[in-house]
Amino acid sequence: MQNKLTWFDLNYRTDSESKISCCLFRVFDLIKDSLHIYFNIKNSKDIYDCLIQAERQNKDNLFVEWFLNKGIPKLRSIDLNNLPKDDRFLAMLELDEYILKSEMDFADPEEIRSCIISYVSSLHQYINLCKEELNEEYRV
Repeated sequence: MQNKLTWFDLNYRTDSESKISCCLFRVFDLIKDSLHIYFNIKNSKDIYDCLIQAERQNKDNLFVEWFLNKGIPKLRSIDLNNLPKDDRFLAMLELDEYILKSEMDFADPEEIRSCIISYVSSLHQYINLCKEELNEEYRV
């Protein structure tokens, strides 16, 4: 089975049956679907193809530029193979999943863009927060 995160050019090798992995896959699937809807793109082979198609159509070039120059590098800087394995991290992912799903009606397209930017920007913080809290627990 092809890893669902390869579309985002991310290397993720972990237990695809864990609750965290399943939730991570669902969130990234929602982001992929949201990008296709937001940019009005039917299909793309990967994130770069999607963004190039959007750029060619002059669809929100600032967002495309952000994703290419900041979003993808932020995602690639995360060690996805060493994620926290605690319920707090799962809860953070599930909350973002819920928020993203609730915006999938595209009543306000700018909200979906904001959700995507927020998630991409926050994922690293979620990981660090959970790892710091875990380290604090072991120190006490």
